[in-house]
Amino acid sequence: MFKIVILAVMCFNLVYDLLMRGLAARQKKLPLPDNVRDIYDEADYARWREYSAERSRAGLISTIADFVLGLFLFGTNVFSAVYGVLPGGEYVRSILLMVMYGAFLTLWSIPYEYIVTMKIEGKYGFNKTSGKTFVTDLITNFLVNTAVNVALMCFAMFMFDKMGAAFFAVLFAVIAVFMLAVNMLSMTFMRLFNKFTPLPDGSLRSRLVTMFRGAGYELSDIRVMDASRRTTKVNAFCTGLGKFKKIALYDNLVENYTEDEIAAVFAHELAHFKHRDTAKMTAYNLLTMAALTAMIAAFALIPQISLDYGFADVNFAFALAALTGVLLSPVMTVLQIPAAFFGRRYEYRADRMAAELGYGDAMVSVLKKLARDNFSDLNPHPAIVALEHNHPTVSARIEAIGKVEKKR
Repeated sequence: MFKIVILAVMCFNLVYDLLMRGLAARQKKLPLPDNVRDIYDEADYARWREYSAERSRAGLISTIADFVLGLFLFGTNVFSAVYGVLPGGEYVRSILLMVMYGAFLTLWSIPYEYIVTMKIEGKYGFNKTSGKTFVTDLITNFLVNTAVNVALMCFAMFMFDKMGAAFFAVLFAVIAVFMLAVNMLSMTFMRLFNKFTPLPDGSLRSRLVTMFRGAGYELSDIRVMDASRRTTKVNAFCTGLGKFKKIALYDNLVENYTEDEIAAVFAHELAHFKHRDTAKMTAYNLLTMAALTAMIAAFALIPQISLDYGFADVNFAFALAALTGVLLSPVMTVLQIPAAFFGRRYEYRADRMAAELGYGDAMVSVLKKLARDNFSDLNPHPAIVALEHNHPTVSARIEAIGKVEKKR
């Protein structure tokens, strides 16, 4: 019975993905909104269509390949068969199964990651990742993800053995603390992949510090990330919680945008600081962790799920594989809808603050340059925006800023 449920969820995930791809393909045939038509000229827009089509084809092939792989992994008893021949006791075999599963998925993903990163992104001039960095990133991701999953699995096994059904509350508390720690120290973890250097003293730094000080914040740590080592695309972000809050800028942004434009980006981030948007989204993300914990508890309290896959008892390694590989996706699909809604509201509010501080025109310029530099989709399907996007479309943001400018 439970095997049928898992396979049914896999089919739902596939249908949802194909539906979203179909909507995106249909939307690409429509003309761009008037206020963003100047972002791409005719040649650039034709190039964007080609770029989008190539990424879409690669994504579609990957989706179908992953579905076929999933049919094999979760339509058979391969997990229990491998588990049965591994050496050691319950903990050792579970750890080995988790490590083997993670390693297999990493190897499975290499063709897609290579084609997208090294071929497609390289073809259109965005990729700056060397072969060495590409391999290093894969290995680092594997090691970090495996370490987290193994630690979570072993802790869940231990607590279930000691506490039974009550382990749910303790497990959620530990996951929540870990998640908060990751958010507070996110830039520390990001240093596994990137270098962060202080923004040099000068007129730009003085201007940004003064802006934040005027709003009651002491901004002593402004970091520049060496994004150009991997990409030509541009971004800036606010990270961390409480006194651990930091703002990071891609070096591409610092080097290629004017001081007014960078100040506009900081005015936008200042709004996120002021309204504690990062903390609010972190609190909402705890719902996702609660859902994950509840699903782990369901596997523990319903042994028949593991029994249906050939295990003699509850197997937490298989539980995590099924959750992360299949079952968590529809839950995330549902939970991301309100998260995306609030995310878009926060972005509108941050843009409004930038405009009210006198950076409306600069913010519009930034949005257009960001869209051009990142080769953004200027006209995504409204349904996809509503379901998945935590940022409004560039056109909608420019229109909203224009309304604020008219009132000033």
